[in-house]
Amino acid sequence: MGAKTITAYNRTLKAFFAAVLTTALICTAAGAGELMPQNGGYTEDELVTLREWEKKWVGVRIDSSTIDQVAQYLPQRVAEIYAANGDWGAPPEGYYFTISRNRPAAETRGMKQATRRNLPRAAMRPDGSLEDFTDIAGMPFPQPATGLEVAWNYDFNTHGDAAHYTRTGTNINPIRGTEKVGVQDAWELFWIHRVDVDPRPALPQNTRGVSRSTFYHMYSPPEFKNIRMFNLRYIDPHKSDMAYMWLSAFRRIQRISNASRTDSIDGTDLIYDDEYGWDGQILRNTYRLTGTRELLCGRHVDIEKAVRIPGQALLNNVSRERTKTLVVEVVSRDPNYLYGKRIWYVDPETYLILWTEIYDRQMRYWKCFENLTNDIRTESGEYKNFIVGNHYLDFQRKHAGTWQNTRIQVGIELGPDMFTLFNLQRGGY
Repeated sequence: MGAKTITAYNRTLKAFFAAVLTTALICTAAGAGELMPQNGGYTEDELVTLREWEKKWVGVRIDSSTIDQVAQYLPQRVAEIYAANGDWGAPPEGYYFTISRNRPAAETRGMKQATRRNLPRAAMRPDGSLEDFTDIAGMPFPQPATGLEVAWNYDFNTHGDAAHYTRTGTNINPIRGTEKVGVQDAWELFWIHRVDVDPRPALPQNTRGVSRSTFYHMYSPPEFKNIRMFNLRYIDPHKSDMAYMWLSAFRRIQRISNASRTDSIDGTDLIYDDEYGWDGQILRNTYRLTGTRELLCGRHVDIEKAVRIPGQALLNNVSRERTKTLVVEVVSRDPNYLYGKRIWYVDPETYLILWTEIYDRQMRYWKCFENLTNDIRTESGEYKNFIVGNHYLDFQRKHAGTWQNTRIQVGIELGPDMFTLFNLQRGGY
């Protein structure tokens, strides 16, 4: 056997054993039930305890008369709003929600398959970045041991790869009972980590090196009518986002400075980084996994059934289920950053951030956000757990806001040409 033949033989043999090892790792993890969280991260004994608790509480209306019995499962300041009854713009019947049974959040076959396929390839460098970052997909760390691993899982949830929805947001002053309503269409496209819509795992010819892009078209309030903007997030973690806005009143395009990401958005209590609970490069922060906490979370909320009247800070008639969330302390690497720290409460199945508590630079309690999710039918006929609404509360200014997503389309065909200056100017469709 010649030298070249021996070399080729050894290379083939090495590839064969590598494939066998990979398959063994995947099968072992899947067979042991350890690849993806089971039962929301609850152990068998914990699940028995949960089901017994649910026998008493599922279907019960939680209001000022019953909130004290479940207050331990809500952020303290939020529980106080329900207890106060007549505060924070509450309607005559007060604030209320119902408790539903904890059940699995829907996940697509593509996400599960990508997680299994890329499990052996998920490796972290000393600086916290990932090996083969643009080539892998799925959840890189299905059994996270650190806060950074949780953060990467959050970052790799592609929300169905591409989505479109209509958002109705309300900025509320509960003291005066006044509010300002905005309506916009939003489109989102993931260029890498794709698991549901071809091409997968990445769009070809990504010469701009984009990781994710978003496009917004605003219809109200009147002063924002037909304002449009898009944002590009780059693969390079050291490269700032690029965002442009079309100012319809002046018929001109303006670039949005990255320094303005901590500015208030249109008079709300939100900053650009607040979207989803965090909207920025993962390596801009440090992360510490401090444990778990059971909270009542809106994981299967029918947002069409939510009820509110003008001036009301929280949506009524939503459902929440007791969930064992992962608790992650998030601190910006920028010593001059607006927030002192965030506390994420992360869904252990989807890695969506369900609750966020925010402290100012003096570590005083400042804001609390809640993401409401539901299983949405995708364009391929599967279901994907997706954010359908949000509460945001500013406890220092006593301001509030809420938004609801409707006309949600998940897993759509969406091209990168939408996120260009030409498309921004011509209307975005």
